Amino acid sequence: MTALKLVGLEERVHHLPKQLSGGQEQRVAIARAIVNDPTLLLADEPTGDLDSHSATEVLGILKRLNEDFHKTVVMVTHDPHAASYAHVTRHLEKGMLLPRITVPVVRLTLAAEPTRTLSRPPTARRGSRCRATPPWPLRTPPTD
Repeated sequence: MTALKLVGLEERVHHLPKQLSGGQEQRVAIARAIVNDPTLLLADEPTGDLDSHSATEVLGILKRLNEDFHKTVVMVTHDPHAASYAHVTRHLEKGMLLPRITVPVVRLTLAAEPTRTLSRPPTARRGSRCRATPPWPLRTPPTD
């Protein structure tokens, strides 16, 4: 019950899996993973099939497990937003693990400005299987 409380599902304890949303199912999976109090959690695309709100909730739970409960979380993701939660990122390219990158703690808030676009960071490699780069700077497109 403590694991369900930690992931915010204590009120759903008697629900069947088909009665849960995708985000709730993912939180149940996290609860199952932490019930024996492991020191290491492996998360393979934990936000892959979730909407942005549910994904943010799941990432918040993983962050809390890391920071408050001192769990090591190893996450594999293609999602740059999910990767931005990491303290250390590694890239996998063509089966090769690239050198370690330490990510500074950076939070990016985007304002609703239609004139600004995101551009690929110069350090990102094309064809990477896993992109775990921090949020990159915004660049204003040239005006003609």
